[in-house]
Amino acid sequence: MLYFAYASNLSKKYMSSRCPHAIPLKKVRLKGYKLTFNELADIVPKEGEEVVGGLYLISKQELEKLDILEGHPDLYERIIVEVEDDGGNLYEAFVYSMVDKKEQAPPDSYYNILKDGYEDWEIDKERLEKARRFE
Repeated sequence: MLYFAYASNLSKKYMSSRCPHAIPLKKVRLKGYKLTFNELADIVPKEGEEVVGGLYLISKQELEKLDILEGHPDLYERIIVEVEDDGGNLYEAFVYSMVDKKEQAPPDSYYNILKDGYEDWEIDKERLEKARRFE
C-alpha cells in the first residue's frame, strides 16, 4: 500500500520506530491541499496550493498499526489522494486528515520532528514555517 506522509511520519527515524518495515520511496506533492496545524499537522483542501511529503510503501499490518497510532477514525480519517512526483508520475495513496478542523499551534517538540522529516526528504521548509504562522 502507498502512504503519503506529510507530518511527523516524514521523519524516517520516527516512521521506522512506528513501522519498521516501511520503505521510503520518493518525495511527492499533493496538489489542491494546504498544510496547516490543529496542534498536530493537518491538510485542508485549498485551490492553488500543494503539500510536499514522502511516499512510503507499507504492508496491511503496518496500515492497521498506523490507524491505531493516528487515532483513526476519531482523530484522523483516512482518505485516498493522488500524488505526483517530480517526473509527473501519478500515484494513488492514502493519507490521514484530521476529522475536526481548527487552527492551533503545534508544540515545539512535535514541530522539531517535522523539521527533521523535511530534512530527511530534502523538502524546503518554507511551507512548514508558513503553516506554523497560519499564513
